[in-house]
Amino acid sequence: MAEQKSLEGANTDDPEIAHLLVAVIENRAKEVGIAVFDPVQVSLRLLQFIESSRTYTTSLSILRAYIPSQLIVVGSNQETLSSGINKAARPFHQVPMSRTCFDDTKGSLAVSHCASEATRADLEGTALRSNYYLALGAAGALLHFLEQEQHTVLAGGTLHVMYVSPTSYMHIDIATVRALELIKPMKAPTQGSRGGSLFWWLNHTKTRSPNVMLLQANLLQPLTDIGTIQLRYNVVEELLGSDDLACSIGHCLASLPNNLDKLCSGLAFWPSAPGKDPVQRIASLVQSVILLREALTALPSLADALEPAKSELLKAVRANASHPVFAELLQVIDAALDSDVSSSKAAFVNRTQQCFAVKSGVDSFLDLARTSFCRISEEIHELAAKYRETHGIVSLKAAQLQYAAKRGFYLMAQRPGAKTKEGTVPPLPRKFVQLEGGTRNRVTIACTTAELNALNARLKDATNDCMIITQQILEGTVSTACQRLSMMHRLIDSVALLDMLASFALAISQSDGNYVRPQLTEHGPMAIVEGRHPLVEQLMDTEYQANDTYLAESSSFYVITGPNMAGKTTYLRQVALITILAHMGCHVPARLASLRPVDGLLTRIGTSDSIENNSSSFMSCWTVFSWWLQETAHIIGHATDRSLVLIDELGRATSTADGVAIAWAISEHLIGVGAFTLFATHFSPLGELAEMYPSCKQWHFGVDTGEQRLQYGHKLLPGQAAVLHYGLLMAPAVSESSQFH
Repeated sequence: MAEQKSLEGANTDDPEIAHLLVAVIENRAKEVGIAVFDPVQVSLRLLQFIESSRTYTTSLSILRAYIPSQLIVVGSNQETLSSGINKAARPFHQVPMSRTCFDDTKGSLAVSHCASEATRADLEGTALRSNYYLALGAAGALLHFLEQEQHTVLAGGTLHVMYVSPTSYMHIDIATVRALELIKPMKAPTQGSRGGSLFWWLNHTKTRSPNVMLLQANLLQPLTDIGTIQLRYNVVEELLGSDDLACSIGHCLASLPNNLDKLCSGLAFWPSAPGKDPVQRIASLVQSVILLREALTALPSLADALEPAKSELLKAVRANASHPVFAELLQVIDAALDSDVSSSKAAFVNRTQQCFAVKSGVDSFLDLARTSFCRISEEIHELAAKYRETHGIVSLKAAQLQYAAKRGFYLMAQRPGAKTKEGTVPPLPRKFVQLEGGTRNRVTIACTTAELNALNARLKDATNDCMIITQQILEGTVSTACQRLSMMHRLIDSVALLDMLASFALAISQSDGNYVRPQLTEHGPMAIVEGRHPLVEQLMDTEYQANDTYLAESSSFYVITGPNMAGKTTYLRQVALITILAHMGCHVPARLASLRPVDGLLTRIGTSDSIENNSSSFMSCWTVFSWWLQETAHIIGHATDRSLVLIDELGRATSTADGVAIAWAISEHLIGVGAFTLFATHFSPLGELAEMYPSCKQWHFGVDTGEQRLQYGHKLLPGQAAVLHYGLLMAPAVSESSQFH
């Protein structure tokens, strides 16, 4: 079953997701190898393909989807742009490394050492190594970077390795992502208004990453495998047909830890050299064990909720959740951890839980360290109360004794000189020292004293003692958990998929319009009956005007005409979004939908911001002309008979004669290729293509010009628009009629 395995670092502004490390290398034959490492999920994705574009479109599409925090490339500090891929990837933060670090043999050995038992066997195959030799070299450089630059190594048997083929997914370039508003809207919604992107509409996931990341991955690179997509349809259909099943699954998903995937990184990462302060690493380890127990405790409820499920995917998720290895691992953890310990968002509560994670009475030295930890904590709170009483500082309230993991305890006080209801805040006593970088706002400051610093130092020592002893006690538990990480990876992936599909069902159930399960055929037509734009109809107070689409070998090219605001662009986007939803495994807004797998969604929609802001500028016109030429060249270079091409107002930045000539030439090329194409235009001469090519059909959006105003019907009709000069017809309605007679 080929499930989604790529692009989980999708295009987003979420800092939780912008953490991926990527290494890339190419050879003289323009083969490109890419290794993508996710330190949170402890996963490695390997991609290798032949770059067919001179501008490295496929490579950039993948990189822009992952958005790496650092891009490791072949080169030196003096010269990093020696190869074409490096030049094309200039927008990313590049880290040059010597070519010797990209050795595929060393890379294969390094990956094999770190790989989990389930994926290590794949590396032993000669065919796989030869097909991904560049990607393995990139992976070797990436692991070398982790050890040398970030001083981190992976524990053996903890890395989840996946081999990704770009041909398994629909190609969508970054311009199309923006034009279709897949991840975020082109214009941010105003406060209190509705609106957003396709991601905004679909995202009802109960947990954060990796579930959100999987949703973004599917938006940016939808699947093309019919069998896998059909399995997803079955899940969505079953959830829509059973409210009880959908509600119970949603409740169980919400009970899982919000950052489920982070427990893997806490168990797998180890410092490559002894650090000065091991507490942070140990705290992460203990926190991961706590999170792991919370997740394992919730699994039986999830398995019970999935018991009545009939679809194969839901049964597979249930099998993963009820695997006996998790019950065994939970017993091992329960034998060591205190039953009352849990994770918390409050920093000091979380640190306290970590110190008291192991059951009491297991180690006498640990019990002594805990006693010291509690006593010093009480002394700190007593000191804060003493300051309030002794110095009469109203601003030092009990709630303003703050804690940070690195700084320890500190005090928040009103800023001296600030104006309050009680008057001007007086100066603080000299013993109170303002902390650098501790200013929260204009009326409060962070401060400390020598006494508080001394107590913080003692508290840190007690914490260190607790953590070090706790680590020693949990060594066996952690070792057992690391041996089960491959099962945890499988569980996390299946839960993320379940959460995403449940999110699809919830989004559909909250929509007013009719949604239908698409029919997928390998070589059939694209037939959409009463299709609707999933986002626009959510924002409308009136009924949305649905439209039909039929594209086949005998009618593969639509020339669509009509005035501005008649609905041409919305219709193009509607067809694109329905296609994407269908390939994601989601039901679509239509009465009937039958599609074939699309290998690439190629669009030229919209105009540049520079033209909108300064339409009279020659440079702006030249910029947009150059811009759409590049997009058009990309379409021509990548369009196949399995592509869906959407073109809107091509050539509007040029003279009419030049625009018609360019649009005509491009149309003939696309007709010859056989790509399913919707071509919206104001150039009426393009309608003559229908007389020359049987597969070209004319369509238009009708408009009523009666009563001296335009009445848009937003209905797609056969034939060419009858009236072409709408501006002249409406001129008398907006000016004095004597000027036009």
